[in-house]
Amino acid sequence: MSLFTSLYSGTSALNAQSYALQVAGKNIANVNNTNYARETVNLGTGPVTQTPLGYGSSNLEAQSVTQVRNAFLDQQVAQENSIVSALTAEQSALQQAEAGLGETVSSGTSATTSANSGASLSSQLTGLFNAFQTLAASPTDPGVAQNVVASATSFCDQMNQTDAGLAQIQTGLNSQIQSTAGNINSLLATIAGLNTQIATYEAGQPGTAVDLRDQRQTAINSLAADMSFTSSTDSSTGQMQLTTTDTNGNAVVLVDGGTVNNTVAFNGSSLTAGGATLALSSGSVQGAINARDGGIQTLRNNLDALASQVVTSVNAAYNPTGTTGNFFAASGTTAATIALDPSLTSSNLKAGSSANAGDNTIALAVASLANQTFSTNNRDAIDGTMTQFYANTVTAFGQTISDVNNQLANQTAVQALVTSQQQSVSGVNLDEETTNLMMYQKAYQASSHFLTIIDGLLDTLTQLGAGT
Repeated sequence: MSLFTSLYSGTSALNAQSYALQVAGKNIANVNNTNYARETVNLGTGPVTQTPLGYGSSNLEAQSVTQVRNAFLDQQVAQENSIVSALTAEQSALQQAEAGLGETVSSGTSATTSANSGASLSSQLTGLFNAFQTLAASPTDPGVAQNVVASATSFCDQMNQTDAGLAQIQTGLNSQIQSTAGNINSLLATIAGLNTQIATYEAGQPGTAVDLRDQRQTAINSLAADMSFTSSTDSSTGQMQLTTTDTNGNAVVLVDGGTVNNTVAFNGSSLTAGGATLALSSGSVQGAINARDGGIQTLRNNLDALASQVVTSVNAAYNPTGTTGNFFAASGTTAATIALDPSLTSSNLKAGSSANAGDNTIALAVASLANQTFSTNNRDAIDGTMTQFYANTVTAFGQTISDVNNQLANQTAVQALVTSQQQSVSGVNLDEETTNLMMYQKAYQASSHFLTIIDGLLDTLTQLGAGT
């Protein structure tokens, strides 16, 4: 091997070690970046060449840089993140509804009022029947009559406001889903674009577009936070295909290589793609739908049932013959529409069914409804007493929140475990990278020293040549 060949070999080694140092430095810089996959330099010798001593190659080269990734763990992390995102969205919506109720509940216990107990629906319902009980004791007292009408008005207003608040939360969830659908479509376009770039840059060198792959995985994780899907990668091109399913179990391809096959849309109820309703299993969209159509809608349905029972029962007791005027408007049998009969005032409020000033039979009949047990088997709207039904409704809602809280806590632990497993493979280990840094530094210094020696020998040869 000539000195000039050695000089070239030393230069190649110097460049290779310098590149390896850069990669080690890049890894260390991204130690806290969970979307970054650790990179390794693949060092190797150059092509075989003819030398005076035969065929051989002594030139070290940095041939490629690859990521340390585990596709299965990447998919698992995305999947667990998607489930956590769904539960988080559902929890947030249910907590908003709980605040709107003005009640604080614990699973397995009766409803208790919040700090603003005077405005809670349970206190308003109790206050209505207590007012009729007071009217039965003082049937001719105009102040008591005014209190009955005021209590009933407060109860109706609270029912209306509670239902309106829950409806507003559902409307807000729809707006949230609509906004998320736009974000999903943007991510699908980003992933398709990255697929194209990866296929271009990796032509003939699979797995080398490491930064683009990091960007794509980041987009995949963001998409998983919004919706559920499955992914597969073409090993020859490096491109991904993303697929979800519709409610009939049919596959719906969202992204195929560099093409977005189907964008998503919100039809006011569900997420659709390609004209089909999607059957999502996780993601913030599904979490919002679960809260909207599950716990919150069940709560509204139960409030409607309570309103219907209150109106029907009170009117039957207040107007037993159906000819003397109702207490509640007969058409207002939902939480949103319950209201006093338009003709009712404190001056024409009836305490009894006769002209006798001391007659309190109607007031007693209405007051006794507080302790009456109803049954849906008898075609009533509720089961139990009115206060029991409402307490059970709130407690059941509290149990729903508790269940979601527990699921979220458990799922968060699973997410942390899977993420830890992924990071143990793809994450940066500072001790390992520091060792690599020192190793490449020593190799760089040795190569530099080797070049210095060769340079000195060449200089000696040059001086000898000049002396002759």
